[in-house]
Amino acid sequence: MKSNHHSEIMNNEDIMQFLSAFEDYMKHAEENIHSYEQWKEAEEYTNEFYERKAAELEVTVDYYLAEFVND
Repeated sequence: MKSNHHSEIMNNEDIMQFLSAFEDYMKHAEENIHSYEQWKEAEEYTNEFYERKAAELEVTVDYYLAEFVND
């Protein structure tokens, strides 16, 4: 059974407010996705760098990190 109570019906102002909030949410979500993708790229580059340096010295990556990288 369908109810016709006024409190259950969204007016144009409610709809516009919802759409604005949703657009804001999507903008922030896209920014977070972009930031995460950049972080993953930097992490991959860093890992490859350490692997290359460890290979040059003919040591394991774990040893290279322990001896030459300050955390």
